[in-house]
Amino acid sequence: MIRRFKEGFVLLEVLIATAIAAFAVCGILFLYIAGMDLIRTSKNASLASSAAWGLIEEIRTTPFPDIVANYNGLKFSVNSIPSSSGIVYVDDTDPEFLQVIISVCWLQGNKIVGEDTNLNGDLDTGEDANGNGIIDSTVELVTQVANR
Repeated sequence: MIRRFKEGFVLLEVLIATAIAAFAVCGILFLYIAGMDLIRTSKNASLASSAAWGLIEEIRTTPFPDIVANYNGLKFSVNSIPSSSGIVYVDDTDPEFLQVIISVCWLQGNKIVGEDTNLNGDLDTGEDANGNGIIDSTVELVTQVANR
C-alpha cells in the first residue's frame, strides 16, 4: 500500500490567502491615511486657535472706545495655514460690555473647515448654515470685554 501525502498548497488556497492579506493591508492603509488627515486637521486647528488667541489679547489691550472701530469686521489670514480666512465680530449692543467673536476657516484637503466656503471673510449667500448671521467654524473664540 502506497501512501500519498499532500505537501504544499494548491493554487486556490494561495489566492484566498493573498486576497485576505490584501484586504487587511488596504484596511490598515485606509486607517493610516485617515489618521494623517486628522493630524493635519488638529495641527491647523491649533494654529488657527493660537492666531485667534493672539488677536483676542491684542483686542484686550486696545482702549475700549477703539475696539469697535478697529476690529469689527476685521478680516485676517493665518500665515501658517496657506488657504485660511478669519473674521472678527464685535457686538456693541451694550455700550459698557462688548462681545467679541473670532472665527477662522481654512481649506483642509478638498474640503473647507467652517462656513466660509470661498474663504473671502464675507458671509455670502448659502454660507450661513445655522442662520445666526455670522461665519461659524470649528475654531471660533468668544470673549467679552468690559469698559473699565
